[in-house]
Amino acid sequence: MSAGWQALRETDRDLALALLFAPASSREVIADRLSLAIEAETAINLASEPMLAAIRLQWWVEAIEKRSGDSVPLMDRLLCHLDRGSLASADLVAQMGHWQDRLSRLPEDAPDAIGDCWADCFGKLLPSQEQAASQVGRALVDADARIGDEALGLLATAEGRWVWMIGLLVRHRRASGGSHDDPLMVWRMVGWRFAFRRPLSPTTSR
Repeated sequence: MSAGWQALRETDRDLALALLFAPASSREVIADRLSLAIEAETAINLASEPMLAAIRLQWWVEAIEKRSGDSVPLMDRLLCHLDRGSLASADLVAQMGHWQDRLSRLPEDAPDAIGDCWADCFGKLLPSQEQAASQVGRALVDADARIGDEALGLLATAEGRWVWMIGLLVRHRRASGGSHDDPLMVWRMVGWRFAFRRPLSPTTSR
């Protein structure tokens, strides 16, 4: 597997496993964009004050715009994607912009801000089914969000199968109490792929 997939596996094993169902040609780019989203989320969650998070997010934006990796492995991989033309710097800056906007708003003024960030990220990763992918991205981080059966059905394609798999992962986590350390997850995903014990959920969605 690529360095990007391996790096994602170290930070979120289940997302990396779901990416095994993505087309091989796009798997590395998707892995690194998800890692960038996780980096942005971590910058906000771990900073002792908003200013420190803002500085960290701005570092990423400037590194992308100036194409300067500073020997940061994720940034070096993103630069390779940019050089090959498989990514546009404007798309990465826009992705980071959602987390920057979130920092500028009070939580009580933007209760859906976390979900908005991830919904937009997933939607942009699968533009052919942007609305359905956005549902999955939101539900991944928002326990009140739902993924409709119709949306999952639209994602059950060769291009969107990895997002479909994350949708089933979200349903499974909720049904099993939210565990992120399931040693059988890879086998569960193989089973879901072939219609074995797929987790169910209410069909309503936000």
